[in-house]
Amino acid sequence: MLKKIMKLLCAFLLIVIASIALISRVTGIGIKAPDGRYLGYSNEWLFLDYQNIPVRQDGPYVLTENDTRYALYINGDGKAPSEVLRQDVTNEVEVIADNDEGTQFTVPLRKAHQRSELSIPSPKKLFAISDLEGEFDSMVHLLQGNGVIDHALNWSYGSGHLVLIGDMVDRGRNVVPLLWLIYKLEGEAKFAGGDVHFVLGNHERYLLDGRTKSVASKYYGTFRTTEMSQRELWSEKSELGRWLRSKPVMLKIGSTLFVHAGISPKVLGMNPTLQSIDKEAENNFVTDDVIRRNIDGSVIHDANGILFYRGLALDRSADDLGEKASTAHVNQVLEKFKVDRIAIGHTLAANISHDYDEKVVRVDVHHSGEVSEGLFIKDNTLWRADDKGTMFPLKQVGNSTE
Repeated sequence: MLKKIMKLLCAFLLIVIASIALISRVTGIGIKAPDGRYLGYSNEWLFLDYQNIPVRQDGPYVLTENDTRYALYINGDGKAPSEVLRQDVTNEVEVIADNDEGTQFTVPLRKAHQRSELSIPSPKKLFAISDLEGEFDSMVHLLQGNGVIDHALNWSYGSGHLVLIGDMVDRGRNVVPLLWLIYKLEGEAKFAGGDVHFVLGNHERYLLDGRTKSVASKYYGTFRTTEMSQRELWSEKSELGRWLRSKPVMLKIGSTLFVHAGISPKVLGMNPTLQSIDKEAENNFVTDDVIRRNIDGSVIHDANGILFYRGLALDRSADDLGEKASTAHVNQVLEKFKVDRIAIGHTLAANISHDYDEKVVRVDVHHSGEVSEGLFIKDNTLWRADDKGTMFPLKQVGNSTE
């Protein structure tokens, strides 16, 4: 009799789990946990314990509690379970990268983060990169090779501008140091008369939501060691979390519109402006608003929203995911925002290159492979530059096979 009851209970549990999976797949949400996570959100079974993966180096995660800042560092030998070190911080924080060199740098902390201007005049020179995805060393080599930073990781680009077109996070092992470096360069650039612009991508959205599907495995060890979920570590109580939430999802600099994925006919039909999209972003990226981001029709979060749309890069009609955008649509986008071109990341290309008669510039390349490049704009002329600073004219796009 007992065995029969146990079999019935197991069958019932399997039905419940299958139901949660189905609900999650269809709606994008599941059951809400006490810390705001959604169990089964995007098919991630966050109710299972995070794996106890040994972490060699992670952090600092700077958090605020009762108006006091403190930093969490996760350290270990990469074999035994890691330990967490808590330190009070005031005006600056020390950062150590998880690489062979153990790269270290100091970051002055700021008290507040204002939202970006949305339409900016053309600087004398501009360097744009996309989709570094936690590859700290690749970003450092690329910026150093093109004179944006020096060998001490300090800003050396003068009045030039650096543009990051989203997906700086996920996949790589050095998400936190990479973001701290951008944070530091932003302050140094303004002091030198230049600027750093960070346009959010879909993976920044995942990070702030607490979606762990694309994180490097070491971060599961961080969550276990700190006894904090990703949503907690990147909430509004986090310095980097607050800073990221101040960033736009679309930006106009001179005659170029920068957006991570693209602008679809559906979004264009909503008659968006730089201001209306930024207001939507400001209201959306809050810790307890996952449901809003799963509502179809969002100018930002919909499958055809500006964080996800691939129609400026690919024809996916064979998979019922939409045709490649028409030239007429691209012209309408440029006319709407009064620009000559739109620069996007999100979809890999073999090299930084152009499409639609140079009206769309593809900036996402495989930085962790053999190609690491940035887009260089000077006097309204566009070049691709490799990590040695060698520049090449842009060619017609060739999609990556990666």
